[in-house]
Amino acid sequence: MTPEAVPSFKVPAYLRFIARNLNRISSLWAGKFALRLFFKPIPFGIPNREQGFRKQAEKHELLSKNAQEFLVFELRANGPKVLMIHGWSGRASQFFEIANFLHQKGFHIFSIEAPQHGELQGSRTHMLDFVDAIEESYHRFGEFEMAIGHSLGGMALFNALSRNIWFEKLVTIGSPANIKGVVGDFTEKLDLDDKVRDYILKYIENRYQLSTDQASSDHLCQIFRPEGLIVHDLHDQDVGVENARLMHKKWRGSKYLETEGLGHRRVLRDQGVLESIYDFFKN
Repeated sequence: MTPEAVPSFKVPAYLRFIARNLNRISSLWAGKFALRLFFKPIPFGIPNREQGFRKQAEKHELLSKNAQEFLVFELRANGPKVLMIHGWSGRASQFFEIANFLHQKGFHIFSIEAPQHGELQGSRTHMLDFVDAIEESYHRFGEFEMAIGHSLGGMALFNALSRNIWFEKLVTIGSPANIKGVVGDFTEKLDLDDKVRDYILKYIENRYQLSTDQASSDHLCQIFRPEGLIVHDLHDQDVGVENARLMHKKWRGSKYLETEGLGHRRVLRDQGVLESIYDFFKN
């Protein structure tokens, strides 16, 4: 499959038009406009193919320490516990193929639906809310031997490690390497310049008292080193494959699986990927 045939998210033309014209007038105005979009997940419907998982799994409604509501879908089994967390504008049931496959192999599955995502679509949120949801899930359900993060979910799992939440094995799928890259990709898709990118990064650091470098996966993987498997598609147009290659270089001992023709989301439903994750977990 050619890169052009792989679906990816595209910013609507009218938003690019507004952002581009604001940028011509004022970087500050463009930055404020971009921030409103950056922290607001895009509302997607839940496909029919995921409904079976959502009905089969036990659903837990939880509150994080900041009183953010989120969901956890559980498939009980006697084997090791696996925590899954989706990416930006995603949902817990995007993992339905992986969850069902591992559950059939005896793994006990927990899949988080982060605040303001999936059934809970509504207001603004950010990556630290994802991390808070992971932390509350840990307090509620105990330790998880293994974890899988898609896209931004992978970075959230690395940040959870810095809160003394440990996973023996960690899988990232289509995940960004660092926050600067995430913001840079976002502003590029809006046709905004580097001044706006830097404005957003400075806002994040000041608002959340957060070093964007130290909260990035390519930094944290050098400090916290669970056994790792990095999965990324060559034609991922949402998160470039160079992110995975950088992570593999910095995450000592990590395994690397580069697929082709699956893009950013269909990689979650590929049989070869499912079997590779199972092989990584069982060995």
